[in-house]
Amino acid sequence: MTDHDDMRRGTARDWFWARVVLIGGFAIAIVVAIYFGWQSHQETIAAQQQQSAPVTAAANPKSAKEAALEAKARAAMMFCAIDLLNAKNMGIVPPFGQLASTLPQTTAKQGRYACTAATTVSKYRMEADLVCRQISNPACVKLHSVTSDDGTVLYSADKK
Repeated sequence: MTDHDDMRRGTARDWFWARVVLIGGFAIAIVVAIYFGWQSHQETIAAQQQQSAPVTAAANPKSAKEAALEAKARAAMMFCAIDLLNAKNMGIVPPFGQLASTLPQTTAKQGRYACTAATTVSKYRMEADLVCRQISNPACVKLHSVTSDDGTVLYSADKK
């Protein structure tokens, strides 16, 4: 009877591993099918986006004049952002201060522009000199003065 029990246990073990291999094989096949289905779905979406991109660009053609105006507006916004960053780095404007207006205002001195920053408590007028033509270079924007909304001069380069 021991031979019969050994044979039965061996057969049970063989059937167990056969089921593991069969179920594991199906699981791997399902995962692979999902993977390839997802890849083809992503490729379809990418192709649709590429096809729609030229259509939207053709629907809204910009003239050279509009493009130049947009570039000037971006440069002006960058000037104010750098001006605010310089004031924050010097500890004059609090770190949570934000630009109140994105476009700079001209001042009496040529090459000096003013931007406005604000917090929930106060407003700041920051004047900076544009010392070179490359606006993307932070060294081209030199902070000249910062005054609060009550007229108090918080910083002036002339006092240095």
